[in-house]
Amino acid sequence: MNGDKNTLLGKVFRGIDLLLIVMIVAVFAEVLLEVFFRYVLHRPLSWGGELSQTILVWITFIGAATALFRGEHMTIDLLVRRLSSDGVKRALRLFTLLVLVAFLVLGVDAGWTVVERTWRMRTTAMQIPAGILYLAFPVGCVLMLPVLVRDILRTIRG
Repeated sequence: MNGDKNTLLGKVFRGIDLLLIVMIVAVFAEVLLEVFFRYVLHRPLSWGGELSQTILVWITFIGAATALFRGEHMTIDLLVRRLSSDGVKRALRLFTLLVLVAFLVLGVDAGWTVVERTWRMRTTAMQIPAGILYLAFPVGCVLMLPVLVRDILRTIRG
């Protein structure tokens, strides 16, 4: 949303955009490195696929928060467009946003439980905590919550 560029939320998501760019470049570099080692040196990297997988999972959940911030998630608004009352449309939008908040709060709680259960496990190749992979989900949920609060306040204000 263009009006959010100078808000604190806008600034946070600009930083997140930069992080996503760095992560995408890292995956690209890792894949090039993997190809070079596998096909030129004939010595595949044992950790390459695991690193790419972990970064891609993080890109997915952080990217979902960024898409929500920008209003880029797909929506199905067949019912809403048929409603004539702006008040009913706003009430339906508010209900939808509150359901999303509930889902994200549950996601943070359940995701954190999984992180706690897997943190002491080690990944096969990189030997890092397996919970790092699963941490992406609750972090993504946490990043989406202030965006939904913003959207709820906008909906209430009309």
